Amino acid sequence: MLLKKLVFDNYKTYYGHQDVDLYIPPEEREKGKNIILLGGLNGAGKTTILKAILYVLFGKRGISESEHKRLFSNVINNTFFEEGGRSCSVTLVLETDQKEEWELKVRWGFDYLKRLTHEERSILVRKPGIRQGKKVQIDNIEVYNRFIDKIIPYHSAPFFIFDGEEIKDIILRQNSSEMTEAIHKITGMQAYNQLLDDLDKMIRSLEQDLSRSVSKSKLSNINNELEKVEDEIQTLREKKETRSKELDELKSQIETVKNQRNNKLKNNSRSREELIKRQSSIDAKLQNMKTEFRNLFLNEGVNTILNSKVNTLKKQLRNEQALKNKRVIANASLTPYHDFINKLLSEPIDPPLNEQQLNQIKEIGEGIWMKDNDIKEFNQEAKELHDLSSNTFNYLTNLQSNGSEKYSTKLTEIDRLTNQLESLETELRNAPESVDISIENKQIDDLTKVLGEKEVRFKSTRRKLKKASESRTALTNQLTRLNDQGSDYEDVVNQLETVKKLYNVVSGYIEKMTELKANYIKEEFSNMLTKLFRKKDEFGKIEFDIRSYTVKLYSDQMQEISIQDRSAGEMQMISSALIWALTKASDLSLPMVIDTPLGRLDSFHRNHLINHYYKELSEQVIILSTDTEITKDYVDFMKEHSHKQYMLDYDEEKKYTVIRKGYFDLIKV
Repeated sequence: MLLKKLVFDNYKTYYGHQDVDLYIPPEEREKGKNIILLGGLNGAGKTTILKAILYVLFGKRGISESEHKRLFSNVINNTFFEEGGRSCSVTLVLETDQKEEWELKVRWGFDYLKRLTHEERSILVRKPGIRQGKKVQIDNIEVYNRFIDKIIPYHSAPFFIFDGEEIKDIILRQNSSEMTEAIHKITGMQAYNQLLDDLDKMIRSLEQDLSRSVSKSKLSNINNELEKVEDEIQTLREKKETRSKELDELKSQIETVKNQRNNKLKNNSRSREELIKRQSSIDAKLQNMKTEFRNLFLNEGVNTILNSKVNTLKKQLRNEQALKNKRVIANASLTPYHDFINKLLSEPIDPPLNEQQLNQIKEIGEGIWMKDNDIKEFNQEAKELHDLSSNTFNYLTNLQSNGSEKYSTKLTEIDRLTNQLESLETELRNAPESVDISIENKQIDDLTKVLGEKEVRFKSTRRKLKKASESRTALTNQLTRLNDQGSDYEDVVNQLETVKKLYNVVSGYIEKMTELKANYIKEEFSNMLTKLFRKKDEFGKIEFDIRSYTVKLYSDQMQEISIQDRSAGEMQMISSALIWALTKASDLSLPMVIDTPLGRLDSFHRNHLINHYYKELSEQVIILSTDTEITKDYVDFMKEHSHKQYMLDYDEEKKYTVIRKGYFDLIKV
């Protein structure tokens, strides 16, 4: 993309209709003249140009509502407003890589109190070689944003259009998700990932097609799998029942030994007796709570689990009941017509009518009858899936469903009581003993260990049984859905295998390309930093981390240094080198718009940035600068490499800026 022209119509400090020709012909770019130079003192409108380009392209994105209201409450030129003007506009003309010319225009309207009343956007697209274009008014800003992002993604804007004095923010924000996303878009990595996503969607789609198309062998295989699963379920149920009995027996043995131990302890001390009483009380509460939870689940568990299904069924049944009522009403209204037409057509007709003609008369007559009697049509193809009695219908539609809060409360209480029991068990063990209960404690420990092992086996059996039951349900549903549509089965299989192979190839390509591109960024970053940086021996290493896409500094002891501790000039050089590397690795060819690029730099860094950076940075570099940035080397460089130069002259008396050719009277055209 190249910028061709920027047009102001009574926008901010630019009075009347003023434009800047930004286009650089190909032959000039080949000669190394890739720079458009705009100079002006502070307040002349340099930053206005940069922000106007950003707003025409990206609008309110990245701007809060309050900030937008503040920024655009006074964009109309004061002189023009006092003359009675009530609107202003900015137009940006650009050329795409397809040689299309896009004319993007934003127009603002104001009331007599200079309050913003509306904002309009439009796009005029001219095809190559055609003077007339098609103008489109933008009503949906999301559509407009997607349109613009095709040529310059929003998140990549900070790398192409920026204030030179704030360029350090690129480094300070480098670990943010927005920065990572921007780098991915600039370097083309997002497009690669999108390709993988598209291939993955194709695989999912083909797998769905495959599930709908079935071969005869697959039907047989599913039946065989279902038989195996049924056998497995039966075996697992028997194991579960056996292991459940073993667990109950072990729990009973542990309880018996605990009672024996507790009986000994009752005669030992009052403290132990109190602990045992508390233990017995809490244990009783725990058993009651478990019983309550079990009864609650047995009575209401099914309704809770099927809550969403029950609601869906209720809705379906009510829809079917409404359909049935409509059908009954319609049939009752058509009964007189059917009696009449049947009598009419039973009379002899000469010549006789065939069956098709008789049916046509019936259908046409029925339509006329329904229209004359205002009988509403209904969907004859709609079907009633359920044939229910009135009692069953009323039961199902009034069936109450419950939430899961009751269960959560009881489970929490069960956990609390269990923890109290465990704590009391520890207290009992640590209490001073005057009787020997070591035998009982060892028996409890041994039995508890065995209980734990058997509970693990029981849970494993239960999980396997649940999984097998789910497999049986899935296989049964699959058999129910399958039909005799297996003619395209082999084709779908072949397509799926091909796309999967392509996915693997592309995935490998992306992995290799990611590594190559990251290393390329690292190399370009290091090379440019070497050219720009004055303190070459201050750091042991300055590198671009290819894993995290971040810049890292290291001391001569190879310890990482905080970038935020560096000077503004140093961070500007580091940021410039990163922009250079990303631009060279990018799949995008975009113009660079830079405001005040040399303001914070010393003479050494200025000369290196001028001589080694801007002339190779992009095919179009638009520099907005003040008089404080001008040196002899700067002027000589601009004479050689700038295609056009403009001066922003602010008239103190008239209070507006005029754009003229020339540059601080040093470069004149």
